[in-house]
Amino acid sequence: MSRLPDGNYAIILTPLTENRELDLNGLEAELEYALSKKVAGVVVLGSNGEGPYFTDREKAMVVKKAGETVKGKAALVAGCIAVGTQPALEFSRMAKGAGCDSVLAALPAYFGLDFPEALRHYRYLAEHAGLEITLYYVPDNTGLSLKPEEIAELVSIRGVDSMKLTRFHRDFMLQTTQLCAGKECKVFIGTSLLLFEGSKMDGKGSFCPINLVAPEEVTELFSLCQNQRWEAAFALQEKIRRGGAALISGRELDYDLAKNGFMDGFNAPSASAVIHHPKPAHHLLKEALRLKGIPISNQVRLPYDRVTPQQSEWVKKALKDFGWL
Repeated sequence: MSRLPDGNYAIILTPLTENRELDLNGLEAELEYALSKKVAGVVVLGSNGEGPYFTDREKAMVVKKAGETVKGKAALVAGCIAVGTQPALEFSRMAKGAGCDSVLAALPAYFGLDFPEALRHYRYLAEHAGLEITLYYVPDNTGLSLKPEEIAELVSIRGVDSMKLTRFHRDFMLQTTQLCAGKECKVFIGTSLLLFEGSKMDGKGSFCPINLVAPEEVTELFSLCQNQRWEAAFALQEKIRRGGAALISGRELDYDLAKNGFMDGFNAPSASAVIHHPKPAHHLLKEALRLKGIPISNQVRLPYDRVTPQQSEWVKKALKDFGWL
């Protein structure tokens, strides 16, 4: 049974100095900000936390600082994005020693991966890691595409007690959550832009960086969903969806057009099997937090680059228009 509490989890955007080195003071400030907003948990080294772009030494520094800062005030989850089982196991043991409650485990494909390999990976990790495994299903980033029934088999493994479902298609999400029902696995939706829809599918909250950008409204939305105040919840979800989808687009865009484009994909008649490898939005999200007064830079790890002046102006406009600044 999962140790993770229901609710919204803030994806921490790993701060860097101007020289692209770790900024541990900025990390502490960002974590303290998240804790002040009463999130259910924080996630370090996730996808938007640039987890795959740090060295093993840097990852250990991030997890150690997170453990020292969080100290049981919220659930602490560490992103474990590793192409092999042994590196994932070593990271998981390190995370446990630093005080993490779970590792968010994704399995990227370098060579081809089929379901038997994925099953073997998660079974071994769950048996030997010594802490809860949160299955991170994010096929557009990892290249590992699974069927809903295969995901349900993975979360049947003892020790794989939670999941972040980052496949934003209505039918796929519904089939997956239905098949996972009754397996003592908590399903968290991989974006607060779909918290309303996920809650109706018995989702237990969201893992999303927007939970740092608009924490009060996302918390209110979760409460409305928990209390089944669906009309008010939908209205607030639409606002968060308009602002969030536009902000991460990185360009001046009509808010309804951004929201409708996102929802068109969600409501498409069939889920595409094409792996998209989307461009990251962490530079835009870091700029949003910087503009909100959190003492971090908008610098990101190579090969990506920080926001342009035009993108910064767009982020500022979106934040102001939605009352998030």
